[in-house]
Amino acid sequence: MDNRHRNPTFLTINSHDPSGGAGIVADVETAASLGCHCFSAVTALNVRDTQQHKDRQSSPASLLIEQVRAALEDGSIHAIKIGDIGSVAQVEAVHTILEDYPDLPVVIDPVLHHGANDGDVNVAIRLLLLPRATVTILSRDHIRALSNSADSLSAATQELFESGGDFLLITDAAAQPGHLQNRLYSPKGVIKEYVWECLPDRFHGAGSTLSAAVTAYLAHGFDLFEALQQSQQFTWQALQNARQLGMGCKVPDRLFWARDK
Repeated sequence: MDNRHRNPTFLTINSHDPSGGAGIVADVETAASLGCHCFSAVTALNVRDTQQHKDRQSSPASLLIEQVRAALEDGSIHAIKIGDIGSVAQVEAVHTILEDYPDLPVVIDPVLHHGANDGDVNVAIRLLLLPRATVTILSRDHIRALSNSADSLSAATQELFESGGDFLLITDAAAQPGHLQNRLYSPKGVIKEYVWECLPDRFHGAGSTLSAAVTAYLAHGFDLFEALQQSQQFTWQALQNARQLGMGCKVPDRLFWARDK
């Protein structure tokens, strides 16, 4: 308990999702649910609902730097989450700032589908941000986008570790009847597997909830392995209690514990 922070805070560097399913709204909601305060820097304004993404307007890299510096220089930040970054200039800006804060835990949960410049952005994320991550959370689609290796999941993860970084959490890494499996990789291979019961619905914001929860637990002072276990349990409960708030996917209820059942 001596390592726990009295007023845990984290900074999210992410885009705004007006549906509230993902993006900064999801990060703030998860932080509040888990007893943290969330500072934020907006990388882009999205136009989307619970069904689909329609448009976006990215923040200039200079404005992003000013937002991040304002948060880091004003408050006592205990962890950083990096989410939706859509340009090489933004990646370079975030990388430069992280170099000034080498002791802060960093959770990376990238969004890798922005259009024509995806390839350049993905390379920049792999080379500049992944080496700084305490843990990077990726789906199998993310692995394919970031890696040039198509032989196997293990080969692809090893390729990413060549750029740096200590841990990768691969979500839905293997299918089992009625269950999904998340795998935690280090450069030595799989070091832990997590098996969760599959839920029947489709969700918007599951990954955002998970990565924000990991960041929140790290901000509290939990070690990485306990943060990963607790955050997956929290996310599963948020999905189990997800609500139909629009005409598309269900939105995780990150305040499930506060509802009067």
